[in-house]
Amino acid sequence: MKHGHILHRIIIAALLATVCVPAVNAQQTRQQRLRQHLYYLASDSLEGRLAGSEGGAKARQYVLNQYKEIGLKPYSGDGLFTFKPAKAMTSVMMGKGDLKNILMMIPGNDPQLKNEYIVLGAHYDHVGVKGGKVYNGADDNASGSTALIEIARELYAHRSELKRSIIIAAFDAEEEGLFGSKAMVTMLDTNIDKVKVMMSIDMVGWLSANDALIIEGSSTLSGGKEAMVKLADEQGMRLKLKGFEHSIMTATDTEPFAKQGQRPTLAVTTGLKSPYHKPEDDADLIDYEGLDRICTYISELTLRWATDQTPLEPSGKVAPKHRIQLRPFEIGPIVGFGSAGFRYPGSAFYGKTGLEGHIGIDSRFNFKKLSLQTEALFNIARMPKPNLDGTTVNDIFDDYTKETHSSVFVPVSLLWNVTPSGDLYLGAGANLRFMLNHTDIYNANLWGVHWTLGFRMGQIGFSAMVLHQLTPYYKDASKPKVTSIQSWFTISYML
Repeated sequence: MKHGHILHRIIIAALLATVCVPAVNAQQTRQQRLRQHLYYLASDSLEGRLAGSEGGAKARQYVLNQYKEIGLKPYSGDGLFTFKPAKAMTSVMMGKGDLKNILMMIPGNDPQLKNEYIVLGAHYDHVGVKGGKVYNGADDNASGSTALIEIARELYAHRSELKRSIIIAAFDAEEEGLFGSKAMVTMLDTNIDKVKVMMSIDMVGWLSANDALIIEGSSTLSGGKEAMVKLADEQGMRLKLKGFEHSIMTATDTEPFAKQGQRPTLAVTTGLKSPYHKPEDDADLIDYEGLDRICTYISELTLRWATDQTPLEPSGKVAPKHRIQLRPFEIGPIVGFGSAGFRYPGSAFYGKTGLEGHIGIDSRFNFKKLSLQTEALFNIARMPKPNLDGTTVNDIFDDYTKETHSSVFVPVSLLWNVTPSGDLYLGAGANLRFMLNHTDIYNANLWGVHWTLGFRMGQIGFSAMVLHQLTPYYKDASKPKVTSIQSWFTISYML
């Protein structure tokens, strides 16, 4: 009987604990819940949440459980959407398990506006284990996933007030190439037009270190900047607003949405001051008070958009890195370097080469597949010059001096854009060189032809060019015919 009595008490205690846990969670402050979420998602037991790994699956299940506890309903089905990456991945880059997004919905109540979506997204994956060290990714992006759970909780509490619908999206495989958000855009298909604004919450755990919340993309939403600044003033939140996302070295889950119909997108972050992609990015370094303030700000901003009748309209402006079509006209600075040397037509010997550098302006008129490029460059070339006073082969090819040539150089090229956004292009054209330090023995104007190959990453372009001069340098026909050949590498930035 004694053992039975003890067993009875254990069963009752277990039942009480089961009943009381939600109540205890409900009594927690938001900061306490943020700590709970983040310490779990950034724990060693999840082994860096690599996409397709067991740790990644555990993180996904935790986030899904939190959404269900809040009361969120799936966008469709069970809320889990399995996808495959857009390109082949190796087991070195990710695990072998399934890749899955979590998509939940808080429906709006207005008969018309409920068909308009505000998407709040955060990726839950990180980079796993490298060299025996766990990359926990507390800031990247356990912080964003954690914030999104509590933002969803706040928005769900105001669900009766919503006019527009809100999609809560937890993305997988962001680190490997934004594959989760790309899959969501594909999955939405024609419903993508219902997305009026998309916000990516990525690395938001270091507010105090940055002293401001950074929002990139404010110029993509009509009236977006004014609404964000007004709310920040009310809450005492310091903002760093950027009209567009500019960095070509980083990307977040806004990109697939911005490129699909060029809809308004906002990238929310506290910057890269945390130990980005390092093993030291741990939960104890997170600014939880700042994270709490960010949750308040994003929740209220989303509520205002979701409860207001005012249309959410794109501004018509888009970040250059998100363009899927080239602008009709582009202009910007260009700088480069390469090699230059004399060439002797009719001879198998080209001569020695020296260094050259150039700086100037690059301009383009774009016509879908074709572009007309005109550059105006100041060019300096240190040319190895042979002694042309003698008549022997050795006099010409073996006796060199260094000669500096400066010129204004104008190449005009017809480019074929392999992709609509001009990410890769081929071209050819003619060029004219105006010699600035010529003497009576040189021709002042030199004509030539060239070939070019280039690629672009947003506003920054990289190109290689080979140039053959056709006009001889020397006016004196008695001297051997001498032209030049140059090879350039150039970097440009389109404003």
